[in-house]
Amino acid sequence: MNRDQYAALPKFIKARTEEYLKLAKTLSDDWYGMDREDEVHLLTVQLAAAMMNMDSAEVIASQIAEFSKQLNTR
Repeated sequence: MNRDQYAALPKFIKARTEEYLKLAKTLSDDWYGMDREDEVHLLTVQLAAAMMNMDSAEVIASQIAEFSKQLNTR
């Protein structure tokens, strides 16, 4: 990660979080409808958090795999 990418990271995190929230809102509305509004809001946040956790786990796993490749080539 270069300095420009690092400096822009909060912008990326905010944009990605908004995308996760939009997707989670769509899913929760499709699954449960608008009649359970309070429960849908909680579910939306939980779904978005789960999506972010999955995304970060994939990034970590790919970095571990890359590090393992580097160790194996030495």
